[in-house]
Amino acid sequence: MKHKMKYSFLICIFIIAGLSMASEENQMLTLEQCVDIALENNPDLNIAEKEWKKAKAGIWEAYSMILPSLDAHATFQKSWDIQTNAIPNFIKEILKPSPGIPITQEFRDMLTIYTDAMPDVIPLSFGLENTLMYGATLNQPLFLGGAGIAGIKMANSTEKAARENYESIKQNLIYRVSDAFYQTLLAKKLVEVQEEAFKQAMTNLDMVKKRYEVGSASGFDKMRAEVEVANLKPELITAKNNYQASLTHIRMLLGIEKKLPIDIQGEMKFVYDDYGTLELSEIQNRAMQNRPEVSVLFAQKKIAASGVTLVRSQFMPKLYFSTDYSFLAMRNNYDFAPDDFSKGFTSALSLQIPIFHGFKNCKQYQKARLDYKISSDMEKQLLDGIKAEVEIAYNKFQEAKEKYQAATESIDMAEEAMRLANLTYEEGASTQLDVLNSQLALTRARLNHASALYEYQMARYQIRKVTGQLNDIL
Repeated sequence: MKHKMKYSFLICIFIIAGLSMASEENQMLTLEQCVDIALENNPDLNIAEKEWKKAKAGIWEAYSMILPSLDAHATFQKSWDIQTNAIPNFIKEILKPSPGIPITQEFRDMLTIYTDAMPDVIPLSFGLENTLMYGATLNQPLFLGGAGIAGIKMANSTEKAARENYESIKQNLIYRVSDAFYQTLLAKKLVEVQEEAFKQAMTNLDMVKKRYEVGSASGFDKMRAEVEVANLKPELITAKNNYQASLTHIRMLLGIEKKLPIDIQGEMKFVYDDYGTLELSEIQNRAMQNRPEVSVLFAQKKIAASGVTLVRSQFMPKLYFSTDYSFLAMRNNYDFAPDDFSKGFTSALSLQIPIFHGFKNCKQYQKARLDYKISSDMEKQLLDGIKAEVEIAYNKFQEAKEKYQAATESIDMAEEAMRLANLTYEEGASTQLDVLNSQLALTRARLNHASALYEYQMARYQIRKVTGQLNDIL
């Protein structure tokens, strides 16, 4: 893929540089170059590739649910006003003289006076002005009710679905570019056919004029030949316009600026294809095995199944282990020293048991089950649709092959009929109508032959696309 990207980038640079040096000449593009440029510039394919990369990153994100997490922490706290709490003055109660203690009355009176002067409560401050703490905390999930494994399976299935979606868009893009390329080739060929027909009509008109001048052709023959030339002019103009429209379409598909003139280089020719020897059932089996849409559907089913497990885990208890290793120091100034820090090392097991969350988990479970059933219902619909699509493409391929063979035979006969009509007309053994009819038949045969070649070539692409095996140009 990287080689392709580099190659297509060089192609784009070559096109721009070549056109800037010689803007009057059209830049010739082959089918392979067109496909490479489209794969490089197409926004849908670029978005699909980024989605694929996101899905790859999501796999490791899913693994993080079951892997331990380690966090370092550091906290500095400045107490601008230290909070105080009032506590009972227990010393006052202790110093009060008890009746059972044998002391002199004078000493008893002195203690009474001293304790009465003491306050009933004492304000007490907790902490110092500056607090510094640092350490590390480790958290490890021990049991998540199956959520961790389900998340990993879901992430893997999501990555596979994104990869197959990228492949599907890529194959569709190759088909669209190839179709646009061969449509342009067909339009170019139709211009050549119409030009040849116009040239033959002009040649016939010259021959009729010469015979008319010597009296061997009637004025009606001359008028009929002139009408034929006049009729062919708009058809030739239409063919040329269609060719320019095809170039515009392929330029838009490739993302090439309108001011950059391009042309295509290639030819349509009949190529034997081994798909013609395969049975319909064998081609359908290939589609079931290789079609990206089938892989995407199966991946979506796995995602839905993992989603059911993930929601079910919300009903299960969860067990976590955590441990903290930290150091704490407190001072009224900023002169912290290593001896000021005291070490703390704690570990804990945390068990979470879900009891009631407002029916949220129940409804999420119902939705997940419905998503899985929907994906199962879509499976039969998609597989039946692919089988039907393969059958249509198979019949189209067989039809295109037979039409090409018939068109090849008819063009040979039309060319021979045209030669004989011109020869016999020059000798006076046939009429001008015979010549015009043979010209019309030859033009129609050439048009049919070009169209049959286009249909056959695109049928080859179509049958590979419906089987998921259109990985490159043919």
